Amino acid sequence: MSVSRIERDRVSFMVKVSSKDIGTQAGYKVALNNLENFCLEKYAKADFIAELKERNTEQVFDFLQEWINWNKTRSPRTVKVLFSRIKKYLHYRGIKLDLQDIKEELDFPRIFDEELYPLTLDDIHRITAQMQYSQKTQFICQLSSLMRIGEMVQLKKKNLIANKENIIVKIPPNIAKFRKGRTTFFSKEASKLLKPLLRKIKDDDLVFGTNVNVHHSEVNSEQILKRNLIKVGLNMRYESNNRYYINTHSFRAYGITKISRHDPNFAKKLAGQKGYLLQYDRMTDEEKLEIYEKLEIDLVIDDTEKQKAEIKKLEKEKTELEEKNDRIDELEKKFVKLAIENEDRIKYTEDLVMSSPVTLTIDEIKDLEKIVKEGRFDETVREMKKDYELAVEKKVRKVLSDPDILKKIMQD
Repeated sequence: MSVSRIERDRVSFMVKVSSKDIGTQAGYKVALNNLENFCLEKYAKADFIAELKERNTEQVFDFLQEWINWNKTRSPRTVKVLFSRIKKYLHYRGIKLDLQDIKEELDFPRIFDEELYPLTLDDIHRITAQMQYSQKTQFICQLSSLMRIGEMVQLKKKNLIANKENIIVKIPPNIAKFRKGRTTFFSKEASKLLKPLLRKIKDDDLVFGTNVNVHHSEVNSEQILKRNLIKVGLNMRYESNNRYYINTHSFRAYGITKISRHDPNFAKKLAGQKGYLLQYDRMTDEEKLEIYEKLEIDLVIDDTEKQKAEIKKLEKEKTELEEKNDRIDELEKKFVKLAIENEDRIKYTEDLVMSSPVTLTIDEIKDLEKIVKEGRFDETVREMKKDYELAVEKKVRKVLSDPDILKKIMQD
């Protein structure tokens, strides 16, 4: 029985790449649409590949150079991406291009790396103030989780753990770049905005996506943002590629920048970027969340929420400081008590006592013993700190220089 030969065309090519993720498939579709539009305009035929196969190598490269020039209004980086996809399609259709020939024969527009615009807190306030509730929630969630827009629009309710103040986001490998699943978080502010919306949808529903078509959802998010940029007068464009200063990636970049100032590797972990340290891979969700909570104040957008977060942080720092001071006081008590108990080990001669700046004498140490027994230690220590701080410090240092006492302290 003979096997029927499948005609290699656009349809069969898209079938071939159907095992790739939806975003990649959408990228191929955009590239092939671009190529077909070019062929329609120049040759009055959408599928010009059969004719192109009949031409020699020089003519094929002339065709491709003409296509590059036809795309001159697009950014140089976009043209490069489109060509990489078209090259794969041409190879599938029987037109195989040598890499060295591509390098020598084709002239691509030069890619200029302009300094990228840093999104500011004021920008975010102005932009989100014009948005609908669900749209505002999406962008604040993206900012606080450091997620890509393609990951955001594919996120489902079942990927979220919403039983805490901070929603835990479990990004599955099939929607993550590099096919590596990871855990990130929505800030308390973002979680508070999102939870009412989650109550209205089912576990398998998309949280932010408007369509199962990822590319469509990404474009929709970009269009929403552009409309609001125009409304508030923030629709500035780069000269080199005519792209907007602010795009969906700007919100992710804002979050990465803020977290990176404190912990660059943790920022890479949350953002799903490749890093040189992998220690965070072995942390539990609780440990990651503990770190995130210490840093999330820089991701808060609303002024009122920011003030609440700052007050909460200050209260926590105050409590930690008080606990630290309590531990110091306990150590001071312990050191003085040890000094009393081990007064016979203090090898001071009369000359040393007379010539030393230390003013705490053996008799005074005996008085301390009495004070401890009478329960007046705390009050006395507070008074002593004013006049005898240096003396106590030097006495303690002298006591602790004795190896036997040090050993006892370690045991206690």
